[in-house]
Amino acid sequence: MKMFAAETFEAAKAMIFAEMGADAVILSEREIDGGVEVRAATDKLGGGVVPSEPLFLRESRGGHGRGSENPLYSRVRDALLWHGAPQRFADRVANEGAGRHSTPSSAPEDSIAAGLERIVTCDPIPARLEKDIILVGPPGHGRTATAAKLTRRAAVARTQIMPVAADLDGTAGGELLAAYLEQERGQIRIAETPDALFNVLRRLRETGNRCIIDLPAINPFDQDDMASLQDLIAVVRAEPVLVMSAEGHPEDQADSARAFARAGIRRAILTKLDIARRRGGAISALSSAGIAFSHLAVTPFIGGGLVPAAPSRLAALLMEDAPGDVIALKGAA
Repeated sequence: MKMFAAETFEAAKAMIFAEMGADAVILSEREIDGGVEVRAATDKLGGGVVPSEPLFLRESRGGHGRGSENPLYSRVRDALLWHGAPQRFADRVANEGAGRHSTPSSAPEDSIAAGLERIVTCDPIPARLEKDIILVGPPGHGRTATAAKLTRRAAVARTQIMPVAADLDGTAGGELLAAYLEQERGQIRIAETPDALFNVLRRLRETGNRCIIDLPAINPFDQDDMASLQDLIAVVRAEPVLVMSAEGHPEDQADSARAFARAGIRRAILTKLDIARRRGGAISALSSAGIAFSHLAVTPFIGGGLVPAAPSRLAALLMEDAPGDVIALKGAA
């Protein structure tokens, strides 16, 4: 029995069979920083396949589990790669969905949903808040628009959220929030200093109100910014929710998501899905950071601009604009 580490599962598999021979069997695999770690063994007594080897891993060496022997697996993986997902994430989703749970009538979208269901966590924010929410995120990712959408969603659900613009950097965030929420302009509270923010929250909480706090932009790669964010979260006593755009380089998205996860963020709202064609990088980034998907911003409109996250909805987003051969397989028997 030996352990192999490589950037992708396929690279690890090649190393295994090159060193241990064609009779090697794969016992387990797990993601590590920078790639995957795979445990493999050979039966030195000549008895063939190790009895404890899972069927889907035996099939991965040539059968119906992976690669050319399973066209559905290849199409799922290729769709994810086209969407900018890292190789190891695409392989894992394809294995969990098409490799382990496919049927003769499975479509790529169903397989992606099945794979994501085992990998990602979806945890929508209820319209009636159980705790105040503080929206955090890098510049230009749509925090203020998201604050407005959550406020409008609560009004439609016949509950009330008080939007608070924490204009701590003097960028007129309150004015932008007011422009989004013309009907609710009178509800908006603006705080230009940390002390003013604490006072506003104290008064609102005394009257039983729940709040959405629109925080200024945070640079996840700036240690001072992140330290200040952690201090503020500890004092404000509100749940931090990351607002992350689907736009951007997959590695930057992954680094950013991990930085926010280290600061204590456990849920995220994925934005700009209406203008980002390739969404795999953002989905992989949040998943690998252990951050749950809360809502998806699929339109720019303030009313109805958020939908609860679910594996099936993420799969639908990953099928849009996918390569033609993948789309052609949708619904095929």
